[in-house]
Amino acid sequence: MGIKGCWTCRERKVRCDSVWPSCGNCIKAQRVCKGYGIQLSWPRNGDKKRTIVLPDTLCAGSTNQANIKRFLNTSSWDISLSAELENRRLPVRYLRTMRVPHPRYLSPITLDQEEFYLLGFFNESRSLILGPTDQEALAKFILRVAFSDPSDTTNPVLQGVLALASLQIHGSFKSFRYKHQVMSSVKESLNWSDERTLLRNLMATMLLYHYELSLESNSKGSWVNYLCTVKKIINTSPAVHKLVRQEYSIFLDWIYYHEVLAEFTVRHWKVPYEGCGWAPTARSLSVTERSVLEAENNIGCPINVLQLVVRACRQAIVTKPFETEPTNDHTEDTNTLEHSISQAVGNYGPIHVESTTSTDQNTVISDLHRIACLIYVNRAVHCVSGTEFRHKRLVREGILLLTKMQTCQYAWPLFIIACEAIGDDQRLAVMDVFEQSQKDRRRRSSHIHFIQHTVEAMWNQQDLNTENQVDYLTIFNAVVGGVPFIPPFA
Repeated sequence: MGIKGCWTCRERKVRCDSVWPSCGNCIKAQRVCKGYGIQLSWPRNGDKKRTIVLPDTLCAGSTNQANIKRFLNTSSWDISLSAELENRRLPVRYLRTMRVPHPRYLSPITLDQEEFYLLGFFNESRSLILGPTDQEALAKFILRVAFSDPSDTTNPVLQGVLALASLQIHGSFKSFRYKHQVMSSVKESLNWSDERTLLRNLMATMLLYHYELSLESNSKGSWVNYLCTVKKIINTSPAVHKLVRQEYSIFLDWIYYHEVLAEFTVRHWKVPYEGCGWAPTARSLSVTERSVLEAENNIGCPINVLQLVVRACRQAIVTKPFETEPTNDHTEDTNTLEHSISQAVGNYGPIHVESTTSTDQNTVISDLHRIACLIYVNRAVHCVSGTEFRHKRLVREGILLLTKMQTCQYAWPLFIIACEAIGDDQRLAVMDVFEQSQKDRRRRSSHIHFIQHTVEAMWNQQDLNTENQVDYLTIFNAVVGGVPFIPPFA
């Protein structure tokens, strides 16, 4: 409430009783009471005390109206330069002094209205397109590469971004022209030893891989071809060491994440193992310069989780036991990784950790991957039956975390945890997550529908295995192997 009365009484210059919300004077006089809030007041003509002016330093004390500078959206540099020009002085001291603002981060490449709209959609839907990563940092890095050369409108990274966004909005038919431009540009590249060319082509191929993952029909599983192309490049190119730099860490970890999940997919889908020929390797500077346990989490899923999944895949199935017998060093490293992840999860699970601040999305995704990793290691390496208390606790915590998230677009941890659900309560909770995820307007095409169908197949086999004659991993391999195409779990 104002201490000097309402604005109506102040304008009339009468005493106000300051009654809220309308004063007694205004009520008696049947006037509109303007209240007691703050009001903006602008200078009136002739009000020299409040006029916005620039004193003319050459004519100090002059009251000539011509020396008063009224301005809007101008800087002190503009006003000072104007004064110099009006006095017919040569503005030498203003040469080269204009401050030109830098662009936000997009270079001045000419885009039409449709492409501008697609770029906006890519920014808004990066979690949908890029998967469980630090989407904002990765999306900014991708766009920085896409607009690195203002004169090159055929940049394969830019065309890959447009292809992904167009696929989500318009479908595969209309987005194919962008995809074709990416493929043509990569094929026509000559100097692959050049750092910029190598980076752009690798990134463009990864975007094509994501394009295939997002297609409604995965009948041919062609996504694996693009990922194997990436693996071949980074394992054979003599220039790949040029990419091991701090600013490229999130990009290299992004590749590593999908390498690991492809290893999981092929390991359980194809018997005997016929992958791309190279084991997934963490190459980012954050991993090579320090231990795996101390590596930064650039992509939402901790690096030590990915390392442990790779080791578990190598021991899971497909070859004879004497061919995959781990060495002592390998076993010790595996145990160290598992112990560090178990410590991060804690004795009671992340869902019960008391915190005064809300948990951010990346932390939730990291915890989800940790729990899924420990469950998978129990099954693939330790061959637990599923009745052990520690294993049941992990499953319970994983389902609670999924319930807390309400929707989940991260295929691998969702699949691992959901397959373990037993009893009506747990399965109903998982089905609710599937239902909510498929209602999500920005879901990743038929990704979640496929995962749900595969999980239900696992449940059916477990229910039919009433006397536990078949072990869990055998059922797991049979269900994954029964999919007619290479299933995507990324």
